[in-house]
Amino acid sequence: MNVQIVYRHYKPLHDLYRSFLIEPPPQVSFAIPRTMRATRRLYPLYLAFGDWTPVRSVIAAAQDVLFARAGAPERADLFHYIQMVPRREPQRPYVVDFEHAAALANFVRLDKSARTRIENFLLHRNCRRIMPLTRAAEQSLFTLFPNLPHEARGKIEVIYPALPNHTKRVKDDADPPGAVQGNGGPKFLFVGNDVYRKGLHELMRAFRQIEDRHPEAELHVVSDAPKELKGEYASAKIRHYDPVYSFDEMIDRFYLTCDALVLPTHCDTFGMAILNALSCGKPVVTTDQFAARELVRDGENGLIVRSRRLLLNETCAPDRSTTRAFMTREADPLLVEELIKALECLCADRAMLVGMSREAVKDFEPGGKFSIGERNKRLSRAYADCCAP
Repeated sequence: MNVQIVYRHYKPLHDLYRSFLIEPPPQVSFAIPRTMRATRRLYPLYLAFGDWTPVRSVIAAAQDVLFARAGAPERADLFHYIQMVPRREPQRPYVVDFEHAAALANFVRLDKSARTRIENFLLHRNCRRIMPLTRAAEQSLFTLFPNLPHEARGKIEVIYPALPNHTKRVKDDADPPGAVQGNGGPKFLFVGNDVYRKGLHELMRAFRQIEDRHPEAELHVVSDAPKELKGEYASAKIRHYDPVYSFDEMIDRFYLTCDALVLPTHCDTFGMAILNALSCGKPVVTTDQFAARELVRDGENGLIVRSRRLLLNETCAPDRSTTRAFMTREADPLLVEELIKALECLCADRAMLVGMSREAVKDFEPGGKFSIGERNKRLSRAYADCCAP
């Protein structure tokens, strides 16, 4: 079976779909167009002005031309739309997935015309399966479209993303090349750009209090953090790295060599860094927002901390302007205090870290909900059903 992947070509295909490249389902061949260099200028345009109707129209028209050029090979049996709705009516069977229903509008304004276009896309006779990436994503669809007809609801099946069990890389190479160097104490890792949205300022403030009581602890930060933030919380125990590494380099150099990932995000529709860490057998400390509890089991493979500033818990339709207005450099005192408690707990109890590490990787073992085998089994069945006469 030949499946044509369709996504927004002005940015690379998200790492949520790495399993398509690593190990596709049996008897499935993916046609995945590459990011087109000529259209990369669309992305910053979208980030800056995506809520403005003329810009949305320009981007949509450019994507129409792009998809027409990229084309769908004549041999394709099925389209798989990645978090988007095309402007043109698909003439072949298709499936669509999303990490939040607002992604189907590219996280810009969900006005009446956008809602109508999305609903028509989901109700179309050629739409054979609607595949939210989490239960939270499924609920976001029901929240944004409370009157979604039963016909569309019957097409829904949650299929989680997948990654390999990366701890096997350590067994093959006990000392990965370029590993993070430390002093043997607990190493906490933060990975992510847009750092005020991801809560790096709260984490650094909490860590500065932790390092006095646990001088062996370290915080490694891979981000585009601004100089003023680095300067405000400067410490020899906080090490910053520019986000210039490949996926494999991130796994070997950072995820596999840390003790825990800390991602106190205020707004994430999935949190790929969380999945990366868990697949490396590393527990995760994160906020109680959106799909977090589908990835992190509090007290088992990580810790869930509270915050008073969680955008996706406050609004069902986050657009770019709302998200920008929500972000602030002001730290949430509750989140800082929760992070201090969580980091203190992990510093003081090495046995807890070891136990959580064992639990972290279970979901990536055969039969686990984030295992490639499980994802492939469900995708194969969904694709076959979609192509059945």
